[in-house]
Amino acid sequence: MIMLSVKKLSVEYKVSYGVIKAVKNISFNVKKGETLAVVGRSGSGKSTVASAIIGLTDIDGGIIKSGSVIYDKKDLLKLPFEEKRKIRGNKISMIFQDPQSYLNPVMKVGRQIEEAFTAHNPKASREEIKAKVVEVLKKVNLTDDAKRILDSYPHRLSGGQKQRILIAMAIINNPEILIADEPTTGLDAAVQKQVLDLLKELKEKLGLTMIIITHNMKVAQKYSDTLAVMHDGEIVEMGATAKVFKNPKCEYTKLLIND
Repeated sequence: MIMLSVKKLSVEYKVSYGVIKAVKNISFNVKKGETLAVVGRSGSGKSTVASAIIGLTDIDGGIIKSGSVIYDKKDLLKLPFEEKRKIRGNKISMIFQDPQSYLNPVMKVGRQIEEAFTAHNPKASREEIKAKVVEVLKKVNLTDDAKRILDSYPHRLSGGQKQRILIAMAIINNPEILIADEPTTGLDAAVQKQVLDLLKELKEKLGLTMIIITHNMKVAQKYSDTLAVMHDGEIVEMGATAKVFKNPKCEYTKLLIND
């Protein structure tokens, strides 16, 4: 079953010196329950694809020139703003690469987790909200020091804890699709593995369909089922991860694997 279908997507950015064609007529499908890794070097267009899916292209200053993103028989690119907002953070969630930039520095972490839930459940009671926060902290393995964490501002937490908070906020509404955009940026190797293993565990336990945006080919090889290699805004190779790594067809893919 196809959970998400991207068809002939093109995205541009207007800059002072002209137009950047960030994504050029790409198409791919994501099957229910699989993990797709979108890989490529910085500037390849992979994060732009994530922004288009989640409905943040306008906020990022981009312009969708053509294409469609089909989810639940609807083209997400053509939905009114309010409809997009109902899906974003609810049915399709995203973990951003820099938690320090996406967590509010002047709001306690507990309140931020609550708001991720109440944004889509405005009639929830205090008891329901508290229960949901406790439940999601268990899922991301933050129960040992939960009271201190919930009562802390982001700068008081470690990088790994902040990333787990973003994951908690992303899964609190039980999404069907989870997009992780460079989820281990700035973390040391041990914490990177913990975060990636947690995402794999959550995918299996919650039945998630996942898209991982990464420049790290080792991460893609270990944690994905399907691989899409992006270069200069185009998908230059796509297939089962194991097969692509065993027998890459594109010279650019070979370069990334051997880098």
